[in-house]
Amino acid sequence: MKILSAITMVISAFALVMGCLSLSLNTLKAYPTVLLFLMSLSFFSLFILVRQTTKKNNWVMLFFCILAAAFAVLHMILPEYLYGFNLNAIIHSSFISALLLIAIATPAICYSLFYFFGATPKALDISRYPLLILPALLILIVYTLLLAQVVTKGVSSFSWKILITAFKSHNWVETVWKDGWPIRISHTILQAGMLNHILGTLLLMLMTAIIALIVGVGVGVYISEYSKGWFASTIRFSSQVLRAISIFILAITAYNLVRYARGTFLSSIICGFYYDEIGTKHIASGSYLTAAIFLALLVIPIIANATEEGIRSLPKEISEGSFSLGASREYTLSHILLPWSMPNIITGLILGCAEAAGSLTVILFLAGTGEYGVSPWNGVTSLTYFIFNGQFGRTLGNAQFYDLNYKYQYMAAVILLVITFGLTIGALTLKNKVARRFKGA
Repeated sequence: MKILSAITMVISAFALVMGCLSLSLNTLKAYPTVLLFLMSLSFFSLFILVRQTTKKNNWVMLFFCILAAAFAVLHMILPEYLYGFNLNAIIHSSFISALLLIAIATPAICYSLFYFFGATPKALDISRYPLLILPALLILIVYTLLLAQVVTKGVSSFSWKILITAFKSHNWVETVWKDGWPIRISHTILQAGMLNHILGTLLLMLMTAIIALIVGVGVGVYISEYSKGWFASTIRFSSQVLRAISIFILAITAYNLVRYARGTFLSSIICGFYYDEIGTKHIASGSYLTAAIFLALLVIPIIANATEEGIRSLPKEISEGSFSLGASREYTLSHILLPWSMPNIITGLILGCAEAAGSLTVILFLAGTGEYGVSPWNGVTSLTYFIFNGQFGRTLGNAQFYDLNYKYQYMAAVILLVITFGLTIGALTLKNKVARRFKGA
């Protein structure tokens, strides 16, 4: 029985891996059908062997045997693409095959483990491990496959020239005088690059972190130290509600703010501006400052909550001892409470920077192509918008951007991963050093 159980386990494990692969690849057309039939056959063989050995019928195993065969037949007759049936999408059959393989492979691994270890109570406990491990393992495998695909394509398309060059798509007419007559000369610059998008991402992260850090720490300190009763509860509740607001609502609000500010004295600050090749000032569709403010609304609750928890985690004896020695509340706050809660604040700041770097929704409503420089008052852009435009630019009317940069979208994704991972590792290192200094950890 151990040999047949081991064979079933190997087939099921391979089917599970193929199911995970099917979530990210659509070239595995024939394998799911073969694997489902093999699992059905192994289930049936194990069912017969168990019946002969124990003189009992395991009807659940027989049910999974029939179900695996039915899934195999279903996969054979499925078309490559599924649409209609009131679906607002086109679904590739690889997604269906992934679900079928995972649905059958999981109980197959459990049963094979149970009979491989002798069908004892201890074997029953062991057989349940896949149900606990599988969700985490499945997520890990899928993310690993997606990350490997992005890194592979990004490294293969990597170019130093694109990295240090800003995208430009400029057309202008210059009037020159020759022999007393004006001559109009047309100029065109088409240049692929993502330098401004990289710098824009870093600037957006920095501005979001500064705004969210100042306000978030202030809110956390006020709630934990200066405000009591219903007012503190109201502020805390408002902070939590702010975190729960849909980012699409914030994006639409930012878009409407930019639209209503256009033509007012605040247009240069809220909308942003740039100067073209002949020195004419143009109003952009949203500045870095505007985008950072709305992204900070998502980060402020994180930092406020982290600050409050950090301050409340300080033993009361320490703060009371500070007061008893004659220290003022402000001195205790600046020299004891805030340093103690600094690891929590840094953790919240890490999450905020990562969210600002990877956010697309707010940027999508405000961003431009980043052709005219990077500053708090310029039109906002980022690597996420570069990736989005590199995929859908032609559909959205940015044909020149798409034609020049579409082949570098995976490169931009890799750079975005490097930025976020690098800052996260650096911030975690700083957090540990701060914790060792102020907490003795």
